[in-house]
Amino acid sequence: MKSISPDTFLDILETINEGIRILDDQGTIIYANQALSELFGYSKDELIGKSVFDLYPEKDRRKAEGLLAERKSGRHSRYETCFINKAGRELITEVSAVPIFDEKGEFNASFTIIRDITERKQLEKEVVDEKDFLNNLISLSPDGVIGVNEQGKISMFNQASEKLTLYKAEDVIGKMNVADIYESLEKARFIKKNMYSPEHGGPGKLQDFETEIVTRAGNKVPIRLSATLLHKDGQEIGNVGFFQDISDRKQFEARLHDLSIRDSLSGLFNHRHFHSVLAEELTRTHRYQRPLSLICFDLDNFKQYNDKLGHLEGDNIIRLVGQYLKEIMRSTDRTFRYGGDEFMILLPETIIANAHFTAEKVRTHFNSSFPYEAACKKYDLKPVTLSLGVAEVNSEDGPETLIKRADLAMYEAKRAGGNRTVEAGPKIGKTI
Repeated sequence: MKSISPDTFLDILETINEGIRILDDQGTIIYANQALSELFGYSKDELIGKSVFDLYPEKDRRKAEGLLAERKSGRHSRYETCFINKAGRELITEVSAVPIFDEKGEFNASFTIIRDITERKQLEKEVVDEKDFLNNLISLSPDGVIGVNEQGKISMFNQASEKLTLYKAEDVIGKMNVADIYESLEKARFIKKNMYSPEHGGPGKLQDFETEIVTRAGNKVPIRLSATLLHKDGQEIGNVGFFQDISDRKQFEARLHDLSIRDSLSGLFNHRHFHSVLAEELTRTHRYQRPLSLICFDLDNFKQYNDKLGHLEGDNIIRLVGQYLKEIMRSTDRTFRYGGDEFMILLPETIIANAHFTAEKVRTHFNSSFPYEAACKKYDLKPVTLSLGVAEVNSEDGPETLIKRADLAMYEAKRAGGNRTVEAGPKIGKTI
């Protein structure tokens, strides 16, 4: 995967219609996009350097301190909160926040997406209280509004619902059951059951419940559903829901997550993600008694290329490693840049003999494809080769011991002259 330059990433943030801000570890705003500026009524220069706590109502500032503490602890969260804009008007917003950590794993910032839901919240309240207002509103709502009767038949279907589902209102109202949009009767029943639960807004309500619908074309669309039961003379007569398409947000969050776990230079997974995946794979391996192997390798003679050809060429070699690994590894294998010129490969369902074979495959492919033959002759450089250590999980291995055994095997390969693979065992040996 090609890395995204910081300037391109900032350009992407500026095109998003929702407010984006980045806070430092003290809660000071260090970045705000144009949408956030327009939402709060401040210029971007006024927002930069401003404490986020100054944007909360006085009664909510303690809550804001708790939210920042959650980010520092590594927690992602989605919540609703109120802010005060420059004109003094209270805004009800929906916030998605993720922590940002440096290469040492220390918290240094938080990334926040803010959506103004003031109007939606007001509309939801009025829909419950005023049925006549609901009838006038549904055709104007930017979100899909779908009402059903007590049997589950669709009785209300606005234009936004048509756009969202690709169904026409005349083909739906009085003819289709809401289960047809939720893909199955079981899923519709599950959602209805949650409307009676206190977990998602209280009995009779459903707030910010994420699920999927299926369009007429058969495509699944992620939505956020807010719904309420409707009553007449004390009897339940149906319910009405607001269906917000969150496809763009889900795609953006997926891209953001991928950036957070990728090394931008090699395109491989990064150091932090390695430890997360390794812990999961070790748990699975020990639970089900399945094999798991780890290859640890680094680049022989790499430093001289940095010194004589410059760091840009050194970076190109790191990119080549990432490219070659993507070309030859199985889809089930996980490849990581561990740091500097050191790399890790996790091989699920692989015994050490097969892992050794894979390590040799990586080594020989790299050697045969290394494109610096002319530079080697011109600058009297030794070719970059790989020293690889291979370890298979045993019953006593935890993450640290497995990494250490593979790492020691890799250093044994280096001490033996490099450009070879060494297996880790009770005693490190067996080279080719």
